[in-house]
Amino acid sequence: MTRPTTRLEQPEPVLTPIEWSFPAPPVERELLEVLPEQPTGKPPILFVHGLSHGAWCWREHWMPAAAADGWRTYAVSLRGHGASAGREHLDRTLLRHYVHDVLQAITELPEPPVLVGHSMGGLVVQHVLERYAARAGVLVAPASAFHGLGSLGLLLRHRPRQVLRALAGRTLELDRELLFSDDLDEATAQRYVDRLGPEGALVQHQLVLPRRPRPSKAPVLVIGAGDDRMVPVIDVVRTARHYGTRAHVFRGMAHDMMLEPDWKAPLELVLRWLEDTVGRDR
Repeated sequence: MTRPTTRLEQPEPVLTPIEWSFPAPPVERELLEVLPEQPTGKPPILFVHGLSHGAWCWREHWMPAAAADGWRTYAVSLRGHGASAGREHLDRTLLRHYVHDVLQAITELPEPPVLVGHSMGGLVVQHVLERYAARAGVLVAPASAFHGLGSLGLLLRHRPRQVLRALAGRTLELDRELLFSDDLDEATAQRYVDRLGPEGALVQHQLVLPRRPRPSKAPVLVIGAGDDRMVPVIDVVRTARHYGTRAHVFRGMAHDMMLEPDWKAPLELVLRWLEDTVGRDR
């Protein structure tokens, strides 16, 4: 489905000094939507993907299921990903550019959304939450806001050659063993892997030593995968503590929780939590 045409008539969130000096160049963004059949009054959900993915990863399962539960769902492809423009400039792209993309996508929604970010997108959402009054935030197997040394150690253990190539400026090669459990059939896993795209070298380096975002005033839910080969469970727990909450870890699941065969289990937790947290705002 196409992006909505409704835009909020509101000022853009306050820019940081570096963004005043070096503003992020605008790009055409892909914004997918799946809406419930009837209005329910629930706030919209904006999904943000992770490393090398695109908005498509949410469209497979989570967006239709959440829409069936009455939530208006949207997913943005960050610049250089999916059908968004900017791939030719990925080598100069920084995490703050992705934060800008999410903030711009928010202005296209009918009202302030809940933000859901996976992996690298989870870190992007954390940076958005420190400056934007979202309804709530959900971090799915989020990249650590403290440091990425845990993830680096995991990847060096499983894919040392790919990590060295990524540190040298190449896109980290993701495969089914890194992203999915053995329960996902080979054909489906390969179909997802084939949809992955390039990632910015500077962004990959930033994930190792990111700037730690300030805690959000919005409520935050943190979930992780017990068999994650990209983000250690201890990092998910540490992120949850940063937001004054506890991590919910799903055993037997791998990194791409929204594409795993048991994708319904974490989504059901997310939707129950959202109903209890922001559903009362209706």
